[in-house]
Amino acid sequence: MSKPDVSKRRIVALASCIAAVVAVALLVLFPISHRAAHATSSSSVTSRAASQSTITPAVRERLQATFAALPLAFEQNQGQTDPQVKYMARANGYTLFLTNHDAVFAFHSKSSGSGLAAGRRARSSISNNAAVAQEKPDSVVRMQIVGENSAAQIAAVNQLPGRTNYYIGNAPKKWQSNVPQYSRVAYKNVYPGIDLAYYGEQSKLEFDFIVAPESNPAPIDLAFSGAEHVSADASGNLVVSSPSGDVVLHKPVAYQRQNGSRQLVDASFVLKANNQVSFQLGEYDHSRDLVIDPTVTYSTYLGGLAEDDGYGIGFDSSGNAYVTGQTESTNFPVVAGGYASSNAGGFDVFVTKIAASGASLIYSTYVGGSGSDSGNALAVDAAGDVFVAGGASSNDFPTTTGAFQKSFGGGSLNAFIFELNPAGTALTYCTYLGGTGSDVANGIAIDTTGAYVVGSTTSADFPTLNPIQAGIHGTGNGFVTKLNPTGSALVYSTYLGGGTGDLASAVAVASGAAYVTGLTQNFAFPTTPGVLQPTCGTDGTCNGGIPDAFVTVVNTAGSNFVYSTFLGGSGQDQGLGIAVDSSGDAYVTGLTRSSDFPLQSASQKTLGGSQNAFVTQLNPGGTAAVYSTYLGGELSDAGTSVAVDLSKNAYVTGQTSSTKFPIVNATQTTIGGGNDAFVSEINVAGSLIFSTYLGGSLNENTNASGGQLAALGSIAVDGPGANVYVTGNTLSTDFPVTAPEQKSEAGGIDAFVVKYAFPTSADFIISAPSTTTPATVAPGSSGSAVVTLTEINGYNSSVNLTCAVTGTGSPLPACGSFSPASPVTPTAAGAQTTLTITTTGASAALLRQTKLFYAMWLPIAGMALVGMGFSSARTRRKKLLGFVMIGMVVAALFLMPACGSSSSSTTPPPSGCSGCTPAGSYTVTITGTDANNLSHSVPVTLTVN
Repeated sequence: MSKPDVSKRRIVALASCIAAVVAVALLVLFPISHRAAHATSSSSVTSRAASQSTITPAVRERLQATFAALPLAFEQNQGQTDPQVKYMARANGYTLFLTNHDAVFAFHSKSSGSGLAAGRRARSSISNNAAVAQEKPDSVVRMQIVGENSAAQIAAVNQLPGRTNYYIGNAPKKWQSNVPQYSRVAYKNVYPGIDLAYYGEQSKLEFDFIVAPESNPAPIDLAFSGAEHVSADASGNLVVSSPSGDVVLHKPVAYQRQNGSRQLVDASFVLKANNQVSFQLGEYDHSRDLVIDPTVTYSTYLGGLAEDDGYGIGFDSSGNAYVTGQTESTNFPVVAGGYASSNAGGFDVFVTKIAASGASLIYSTYVGGSGSDSGNALAVDAAGDVFVAGGASSNDFPTTTGAFQKSFGGGSLNAFIFELNPAGTALTYCTYLGGTGSDVANGIAIDTTGAYVVGSTTSADFPTLNPIQAGIHGTGNGFVTKLNPTGSALVYSTYLGGGTGDLASAVAVASGAAYVTGLTQNFAFPTTPGVLQPTCGTDGTCNGGIPDAFVTVVNTAGSNFVYSTFLGGSGQDQGLGIAVDSSGDAYVTGLTRSSDFPLQSASQKTLGGSQNAFVTQLNPGGTAAVYSTYLGGELSDAGTSVAVDLSKNAYVTGQTSSTKFPIVNATQTTIGGGNDAFVSEINVAGSLIFSTYLGGSLNENTNASGGQLAALGSIAVDGPGANVYVTGNTLSTDFPVTAPEQKSEAGGIDAFVVKYAFPTSADFIISAPSTTTPATVAPGSSGSAVVTLTEINGYNSSVNLTCAVTGTGSPLPACGSFSPASPVTPTAAGAQTTLTITTTGASAALLRQTKLFYAMWLPIAGMALVGMGFSSARTRRKKLLGFVMIGMVVAALFLMPACGSSSSSTTPPPSGCSGCTPAGSYTVTITGTDANNLSHSVPVTLTVN
C-alpha cells in the first residue's frame, strides 16, 4: 500500500481513538440515571381472506408456466414504438427491441403493478439510442454485432395467428390495429455469408448464426453495453447481468447437417475485454453450412389433460422419433388421418411419430379397446413400420384377420403385439398373446425374421411352441416368444423361470439370438456352466428369496440357451434394460441395493445410497464382465433402459432422487426437484463421459397410476451415436423444453420426448474438479487440480496442456507444472495429470516492537479516567476536564502509531502486501490443444484467503 494511503488510515484511526476517549469522559460526566427498563410496541397484522382470490397458487403457477412456454411473438413496428425499432417482443421480465443493428433488452421491475395498470401506461419510445419499454425499464442492456454489415437486411418469418392492437390516447389517427406477429426474425448477411436469426419463448431468447459454405465465422463478435458484467457459468452458458435481471444465453451448440442428421462441432463462448464475446469453434467441414446455435436439441411434452406415459422409443434413418406408451387423455395430440383419432376407453396405447427437428408430429394415433391398454415397448424397422408390444385388458382390442391369436385369452390382462404401417394409418397385423391368467409384454426387438417379445405370465396355458421350458414353475414366470414376420404364427415360445415371482423385462437381438434380462428370486432359475455367476445371491439360494438380475441368451432356433447367468449381490437386484452390440457383448442396466454387487473396472466402486443404478457389459460367452459399475448418488437411483452405438458406447436412462448423481459435461447440472430422469453415456472402457439430469421441479419417470411397469424411461441411439432419443413421463410444468412440438404440460402427467445430438468424430474431453485441492489456500501456498483427458470415438493424438489465470488483484497466482508433464495422450479410461497452482505470500514478523511499546500507554489514560470514578461527584467533575485534556493529548502522542497503524501490528493482509497474492477467487483455465488445433478447456476455481 502507498504511503498516502497509510497516512489516511492513521488519521481515521486516530480520530476514532479520540472519539472513544471523549465518549468515556462523557459517560463519567453525565451518568445515565434512568436506564430503559422496558419498551413496548404494538402492531396489528391483517391478512386477506384466501377466498378473496379465485386463482389458487397451483392455478397461478400453471398459468405462469404456460405463459413462459409460449413462443416469443415478434411484432412488426407500425408506429407503436420508436421508428428505430423494426420488431419488438415482450418476454418474461423484459421487452426485446430489434433495430437494424442491435438487440435491446429493457428489463422491468418484478414488483410492477397489476397487469391492468401496466396496460394503461404510455407507449414505448427510444431516445439517445436507448430502448424504453412501455413502463420505464429499470435497466437496459444492448447487444451489438461488432463489425457487422451495415446494410444487413432484416425480415420476419413464420407469421403467428395472433394480432396486436394499440388504442392508446384519444387520437384515433395514432392508434395501431392488426399488427402482425412472427415467431422468428432474421438478419441477412450480418457478416459475409453469415445470417443471424432470433426466436425463442417468453422465458428464453435463442438465436442462431448460420454460416454458409466457405464463409469465415471468425469475425462473429458480440458486444454488451449497459451490463454490470458478462460471465460464463459452470455449464458454459453466458450470463449477461443487469441491475434488474439477467439474460442467459445457453452454451453454444454448433452443428452441420448430413444425411438428415446433425454432426456436432465443438463450440464455446470466449469472454473478451469490455464485455465482448466471441465463439471458439472446433474443426468442421467448410464445404457445408455451419449452424452456431446456443441451444440444445429438441425437448417436448407429449400429452393431453389426463395421464400420459412414454414407455418406448425408436427412430428411423431420417432422424424421426417414434414413441409409444399409454394415455388416458381424450384430447391426446393426434394427427388427422391416423389409425384412430379418439380414445376407445380407459387407457389406450398411443403411437406418435415426431419429425427429426421436433417441430411437428408426422402422425399420432390411439390404438386400443374399451378397457385399459398400454404400449410398453417399441421397435422400428428399415421401412418405417412400428412394432409395439404391451398389455391389454380390453377383450375388444383391434386384432386383425389372420393374426395368431384373435381372441382375448382370459384373466385380467393379455399381452399383445401389433405392427403399424409407415403412414400410421393401419395395422399390418395385431394379435393377442396370452392364456387364462395375467400376461403382459414388457419388451420387443425385431429382425427380418420376426419379432421377439418378452414379459411375464401367470397363465398355466400360455401359448408355447418347441419350448426350452414347457410349463410354468410356481405361479408366475417370464416368457420369451418369437412371432413370424406376419404375426400369424409362433416361431418358438417358452416359459422362463425358476419359481413364482420371475419375470422378463427387456429383450435385444443380434444374429438371431434373443438377449433377455429381468429378475428372479428363485435359485432354481436355469443357468449354464461356466458363466459369470451360476448361483443366485451370495449364498447360492438368493439370500432368502431376495431377487437377482439375470441375463439369458436364447439361440436362433429357440431350442436352447447360449448362456444364462445370475447377476447380483446380497441385496435386491433387478435387470430392467438390455442391449447388444455387433460382437455379441450384452449391456445390462437396472437397480441394485447390494453393497457387494459384482464389479469390474468400475468407474463407481461403492453403493452411493440405499439404491443405485448399475451398468454391466458381459462378454459374448457370458463368462466375464468387461466392466460393471454402480451409477448413482447418495439417495435412490435406477437404470431403466440402455442402448449401444457402433463404437460400443453405452447410453443409459432412468430415474434419480440424488442431488449428487455423477454429472459429466451435463446439459442440466443440478436436479430440478423431486425425482429427475437422467441420461448417461459410458465409453468402451467403462468411463462415464456424459451424464446429465433431465427434469423440472416435480417428478419425472414416476410410477403411473394405471401403468403396468415398475419403472419408466426408455432410450435409443443411432449407429454412429450422433442422436440419442429419450422418453418417459413428467409431472413438472417447468420441464426443460427446447424447440418443442408441444411447449407446455397439458395437465396431470405428460409424456416427454427428448433428442440429444452427440459428437461422432474422434475427439477428447478435458475435465477437472470445480475447485482446487485444498479448496482454500493461504497466500504463499499452493493448490492442485487433477486433470483428466478422455478419448471419444478412437481419438489417439497427444494433447498439449496450458494454463491461464484470471481474476482481480496483482500478482495473480502462477500455474506451476503438470505432473506427468504435458503433452498427455487421452485414453478411454481417462489419462490423468496434476496441475500445481502457486501463490505468493509475506514472511514479516507478527508484531513490531516499537508499536507494541506505544500501545502500552493506552491503558494509562483509561486508568486515570476510571480512577476518577472513585472520588466525589463534585470534585470529580471539576478535575475531570483537566484529565480529559491530558488524556486527549496523550492519545494524540502515543496512540497515533498504536491506534492509527493498528492494521500494521500484524503481517499486512494479502491485499496490502507488496508481492503477495491478494485474497479472492481466481479462475484457472486449463486448455488442451492438439497438433490440429482441436482445443477444449475446463475452468477451476482457486480461492485465496
